[in-house]
Amino acid sequence: MQPHILTNDVEKVKNYLNKKQAWDYGFIRYSIFRKMIRHVSGHVKLYFIRKIFLQMIADDLFNKKKTNKRSYLYKFKNLKETNIVNKKIVITFD
Repeated sequence: MQPHILTNDVEKVKNYLNKKQAWDYGFIRYSIFRKMIRHVSGHVKLYFIRKIFLQMIADDLFNKKKTNKRSYLYKFKNLKETNIVNKKIVITFD
């Protein structure tokens, strides 16, 4: 697979997941993303599908969460959403 073909497929899949608002699906298994990538890219071989998925992970398009069964769940990131971290600060006076 040539690099420009890989980037074209990654862009197609990224646009598809944005249109479908895939971040609303929450954390799901790789196999579900594999089916979506296969549908969009038209690739049948798992090697190419996995390569597209790994490139998307390298591009930081997914959040990854480990399960208790030594596997991972993935969530597509909303690119329009900002990263907000909420922290509580407690101040006590003596």
